[in-house]
Amino acid sequence: MRDVRLGDKRLNERLGEILSQLAARPTASIPAACGGYAELAAAYRFFDHDKVGFESTLRPHIEATRRRIAGQPVVLMVNDTTEIDLTRPRRQVVGTGPLDGGARRGVLLHLLHAFTPDGTPLGTVQAAAWVRDEAAPSNASRSRAQRAATPIQDKESHRWLISLRRARDEAAGHPGTHVVYVADSEADIFEVIGEGMKGPRTADWIVRACQDRALVTAEAPAVDVAGHLRAEVLKAPVLLTKTVRVRGREAKVACEDRARRVYARG
Repeated sequence: MRDVRLGDKRLNERLGEILSQLAARPTASIPAACGGYAELAAAYRFFDHDKVGFESTLRPHIEATRRRIAGQPVVLMVNDTTEIDLTRPRRQVVGTGPLDGGARRGVLLHLLHAFTPDGTPLGTVQAAAWVRDEAAPSNASRSRAQRAATPIQDKESHRWLISLRRARDEAAGHPGTHVVYVADSEADIFEVIGEGMKGPRTADWIVRACQDRALVTAEAPAVDVAGHLRAEVLKAPVLLTKTVRVRGREAKVACEDRARRVYARG
């Protein structure tokens, strides 16, 4: 928080104190982390202050992240969406929206984090929070033609394109660092792939494949199919084998029932 500028020195100092309290007890509730009534009251006054906002609070952390990125030869910029579940059994939290079909309520947060190749976190590069509209139709209720006719900027999937553009911009600002954008199968959409292939190539990208896409070669016209992604991946030599330990738990959705099936990994 060295570069925090909230327009009031007292607010700047209070932010540092609150973050220290929360960091000391990261699994505790806000009242428990604050440790006393006076500290709790001061924290909630800070949260309610007009000069305190999502972007202004996060900005100094992003600047510190950029300084750490500048000292690395290779940086992975990984993005994903987190559900902040605020469901209550009786009276729901004001300002929340549906998470999955309306049964659970909360807020969605899409993050772009920077890591070193060995997994050391460097910090947040971008964060976008939003609440789903109560009246907005779900993807399941719309036909494939309706979804295809909707502009990308009007879809939630637009967040993947925005994150890729942000990664490219950050890479352009760090010419001494090799930036690689990483996303899961939700980012396997035409707009993201098209953006990644645009020049100048400031950042590389890896997207976990979901669609068994048609391929073309430099020799074949764009109208001719020169194979499909899955077949080409299966023909390629294995470059790395790695064992990943996953803790045991019951899957929320069976793999065979998932709306998005993963066909290949990039």
